Amino acid sequence: MEFILVIAVTAVLCIIFQVSTDIIIMGIAVLTGLVIVSMTLLFIYFFTRLLFSEKLKADFSRIDKSEKTKFRTAYYIVDSVEYPCVFPAESIMTNNLYKKDKKYTVWLNRRMKCVYDRFAFTTCVMGFLVSTELVTVAVILYLTFR
Repeated sequence: MEFILVIAVTAVLCIIFQVSTDIIIMGIAVLTGLVIVSMTLLFIYFFTRLLFSEKLKADFSRIDKSEKTKFRTAYYIVDSVEYPCVFPAESIMTNNLYKKDKKYTVWLNRRMKCVYDRFAFTTCVMGFLVSTELVTVAVILYLTFR
């Protein structure tokens, strides 16, 4: 949301200072491209970490504020050691999605000391696929209209 606001304010300032419309459109396209590329790099990083994780069964422990971030995170117990999930916990229908007396499949990354639960797994896979597709479309559009 902030990204759209920054682009809108920048475009209005460019119009006030009578910058060419072509330059404004090119600037917006470049900024959007940078966001897409950085998002893709982020998902490539997490997807690569996921590929080198070990698939295990774990017990759900709790949802609590993470020590590293300000978000609430799901914690899972694997081999009597508690690990946080790599992404924040789902905030909608928490009681239905996380059940204490149930085993869950998680992907443990011992190097990062965290797990990928089913929601983080889905986020990584779908984010990787969608972001790489966006980069592909952006490159095709760039080559078509340059």
